[in-house]
Amino acid sequence: MTDWTSTPHNALLLAQATTAPATHAATAVPAAEAPESLAHTQWVFFGYAMVATIILVVLTIAATRRMRVIPVGLQNAFELVVETLNGLPEMVMGPRGRQYVPFIGTFFLYIFAVNVSGLIPGFKAGTASLSITVGLALTAFVAVQYFGFRAHGLKYLLHFFGPMPMTSIPAVLLGLVLLPLELLSEFIRPVSLSFRLYGNIFGEEQVIQALATKLGAAGPFAAVLILPLQVLTCVLQALVFSLLVTIYIALATEKHDEHEHAETAEASA
Repeated sequence: MTDWTSTPHNALLLAQATTAPATHAATAVPAAEAPESLAHTQWVFFGYAMVATIILVVLTIAATRRMRVIPVGLQNAFELVVETLNGLPEMVMGPRGRQYVPFIGTFFLYIFAVNVSGLIPGFKAGTASLSITVGLALTAFVAVQYFGFRAHGLKYLLHFFGPMPMTSIPAVLLGLVLLPLELLSEFIRPVSLSFRLYGNIFGEEQVIQALATKLGAAGPFAAVLILPLQVLTCVLQALVFSLLVTIYIALATEKHDEHEHAETAEASA
């Protein structure tokens, strides 16, 4: 019997069959490394965010360690920030907004600190990672639902059926039509919050990186020139995020006569 591998054509087929798995395994290695590299990058951004948090905590302790009647230095700066943050919920919700100042103020200070940390040479803003901004948005989403249930109990679920009271058959039918739209609107909010913050901070870092690489020796000089604009962006993004969370809390905890005012504020933001 003739050996089928003796012909050149069959021998070539055998060689291809034996080398194909090795080639496939060799090409599969980079694909397996990609998720590990991505996970490492996310942990790096998490580390930057933690460093910014530690710096914020240290500054807060330093500013409040020896309080004075006439504030100076860090105490003066922090009191100015606190007074500004006190006015944010009251602007949207009125006097009842004061109870949400600690929660909303924490959001603002944390996001601002993480944003500004990206301006430090060798650091990157943690909010330039989508994993950080998604975490912030989900925290806000869960808190809004909690505040809604705390204010209205199980009746809070009725606001997903629209603004009309469910006292008639047409109102019930309209509520059933509006229910999917209201739920979609509610779940889109954390998506928009996370991508808005991520997009602005990530885009800012890309601009700085482009200046540093394209302009050569003049890159650092250009980066210093636009530093005030970067700081302004950090403040605005923290303020916009906090303002939107304030509006969402107002809509979830509102009374009937406040509905129009809160929706107007959301549209303007």
